[in-house]
Amino acid sequence: MTSPFLKQPRPEDTPPSQKDGENRAMFRVVTTADEAQEHLRVIRQTMERSTKHSTLSGLSGVLVGIFALLGSALTQFVTPYPNLPRPLDRYAFIAVWACVGILSLVTDVVLTKRKAVRVGKTPFSPLGKHLTRAAAPGVAVGVLLSAFYLMHSNLIGEYIYGVWMLAYAAALLAVGMFSVREVSTLGWVFLGMGALTLFIPENLAALMMALSFGGVHIWYGAYMGRKYGW
Repeated sequence: MTSPFLKQPRPEDTPPSQKDGENRAMFRVVTTADEAQEHLRVIRQTMERSTKHSTLSGLSGVLVGIFALLGSALTQFVTPYPNLPRPLDRYAFIAVWACVGILSLVTDVVLTKRKAVRVGKTPFSPLGKHLTRAAAPGVAVGVLLSAFYLMHSNLIGEYIYGVWMLAYAAALLAVGMFSVREVSTLGWVFLGMGALTLFIPENLAALMMALSFGGVHIWYGAYMGRKYGW
């Protein structure tokens, strides 16, 4: 226990060398914290520039929507039966939408590459590869359930449209975590429309497919084109 009669050291009594050491230690702590915050700020700005200065093509969204509308119209001719009971109908149905999907993917890659070159960015940057990996699980689920549909179309019927919307929504929401806000918004729209499609009469599922992959994509592409460029 310290005696009250002993003289307590005052700040001004501290040796200059000790004061300087304490000040330097405190400065190092503050500097380290400031540097960490600065590094985080630079990282955020870099990611922001990589995504906000978007290489997403508005024209791609519009064209994908048009392809989906054409696919919706074509399926009414090649698969005229509501539940697609015959094998030929099932395979024709999947073939139409597989062509739409492949054509949409190729269009998106080509136009995104063109947009990236135009704005001075690397077409296939590490961030782009990361986004591809983020989207892969949702796309894989859609492909696997399409294969299941070919074997058991009587169990799913035209509700496969809703399944596709939900799988696509999952891919968009994963990508949206690293991209512009509009991508996440599009994902939530597809999530809502996909869920709704599973609870409405089956004969309305094709209409929901046209509205979502067709109409919503065209609206999204037009909006993105005006905001970020075509």
